[in-house]
Amino acid sequence: MEKNTVKKRSLKQRILFRIMMILICSTAVSTAISYVYFRKIVKDQKIAEEQTKLRQVSRQMEYMLEDIQNFARSIVVDESIQKELENKNPDTEFERVKKGDTISRRLAFYNGLRLFVGGSFLVEAGGESYGSVFGSQSDYLREKLETREIKEYLAHPEWTFSNPYLGIDSWGGWTLVCYRTKIMDKYNFGEFQGTLYLEINLEHFLEQAENYGIEYDGVCLLGNKGRILYEKNADTGISTLLTEDCGFMEPGINRTKEGYLLREKIEGTGWELVTLITNAYLRQQSKYVLEFFFLSFTISIFAILNTLSRQIENITRPVAHLSHEMELTSVEKLSRQETVHTRDEIQTLYECYNEMVEEIQRGIDEKMKFEKQKQEMEFDIMLSQINPHYLYNVLNTVVYLSAAGKSKDVVHIANALIFSLQETLRLGDGSMETSVEKELELTSCYLDIQRYRYPDMFETELVCDRSLLPYAVPKTIIQPLVENALLHGILRTEGKGRIQIEIKKEQESLWIFVRDDGIGISNEMLDAFQKKQEIVYEKNGRRHIGISNVRDRIEYLYGAPYGMRIRKCQKGGTEAMLRLPMRKMEPSEDERNS
Repeated sequence: MEKNTVKKRSLKQRILFRIMMILICSTAVSTAISYVYFRKIVKDQKIAEEQTKLRQVSRQMEYMLEDIQNFARSIVVDESIQKELENKNPDTEFERVKKGDTISRRLAFYNGLRLFVGGSFLVEAGGESYGSVFGSQSDYLREKLETREIKEYLAHPEWTFSNPYLGIDSWGGWTLVCYRTKIMDKYNFGEFQGTLYLEINLEHFLEQAENYGIEYDGVCLLGNKGRILYEKNADTGISTLLTEDCGFMEPGINRTKEGYLLREKIEGTGWELVTLITNAYLRQQSKYVLEFFFLSFTISIFAILNTLSRQIENITRPVAHLSHEMELTSVEKLSRQETVHTRDEIQTLYECYNEMVEEIQRGIDEKMKFEKQKQEMEFDIMLSQINPHYLYNVLNTVVYLSAAGKSKDVVHIANALIFSLQETLRLGDGSMETSVEKELELTSCYLDIQRYRYPDMFETELVCDRSLLPYAVPKTIIQPLVENALLHGILRTEGKGRIQIEIKKEQESLWIFVRDDGIGISNEMLDAFQKKQEIVYEKNGRRHIGISNVRDRIEYLYGAPYGMRIRKCQKGGTEAMLRLPMRKMEPSEDERNS
């Protein structure tokens, strides 16, 4: 008793110490992992918020571009402008001046419909140009088309807008970007008439970026070839990052040494809206997470350790009880133990122990049942071949032949019966197998006897290569199939029949076929065989179970994929097929001595 007390106290100390160490380490690790995880959540949440804002601003700019496109389309389909453009070569100076004046007035009219339009001009396919500014417009347009930004814009047809440039003083010194659209003849499909250029106040677009930059400093709008159109605060270093790494970045989230650079394309413009989320900002946002987890870690450790020592005793008590109960169990006495209801793993251990005892007892019962089934199977082998009715018929045949003076036939049938008795009664030699050769001899003796009983009622054919004779087969495996073919197939037709035995090697297996041209197996018998039920023929008080016996012995000896199948032949009769392993029969001790 003292020994058990020492063990329990030692177990309690070891458990307490190990739990303390595991608890401290795991809590520290989990706190660190949780901090990293929640910091990542803060980062991802902030990035997601900024991406959403960027998308909203970029969508708003895309709507503005769509409004400009629709406005430009309304100009190019104007009836007055289209009509004047149809007159490509005016006949007189008056008509030429009138054409220019009409187009300029219509352009000026449309400019007044949009406050963000600083000016517009139209260049015909032939090179003539018309502007919305009155006065010496030819000189103005000539100078306009020669500006560096417009020439660069004309050299890049893929650009939606030109790079920014300053407008004339009459427009209040606006910074402009140029937008162009083709003018097609609305009356002659596919005919190009010229190009319309709209000068858009850049501030019209920058208002959206500026509104976004009210809440955040790291905002930048990029134009053609990454040119900076707007930057909220140059101190953030976003322009430097774009200058250094622009070639390696793609729209979306880009990790940089300063933080996370978010880039959002403005579809249709070739521009990008960019913002920078700095590492310092993310650390500031995650600071409260670190403070929370450190405080949580400290409080948790002290609270758990304060209550842990008192709970250890409640844990070790049922373990000691379980150990005592296990000591009462012995191999000689398997019995269920009373379960300790702790509602945890200890109770599960009790339940598993009781299930194990039941499984062992069940295994013992199955083994006894298996041995009994084996004995019954060996006994069924004898019943399927030797029974009083069979001996009675053979002896009656012997008496009949003796009375008829056919002594040679009596000797022949007696020798056949003796050989059959020797083979079928030899069950105590420890082997349930024999060779193909001996099995065919036993079958031949059986057929010899039946020929005297049923003369001229059947004929037989054997197809077997001599190289297969030494291979092993279960004892009395062919004779029951031949007997079934004769008694229940051919004799029921009341005419002469034929039995064929074929043995061959195929797919690394030994195949045995027994075919007859009798009445054929019934559907009920065939269905019962496929369901692995016992097939029983009863006639004149005789109970014949040969087919089921053959099937069960093959499954017992070899298992899958070996076995037996039965099918009806197309021209009548039945075919039984046996699949056995290819294994040569070991010679007996008498054969080795000889």
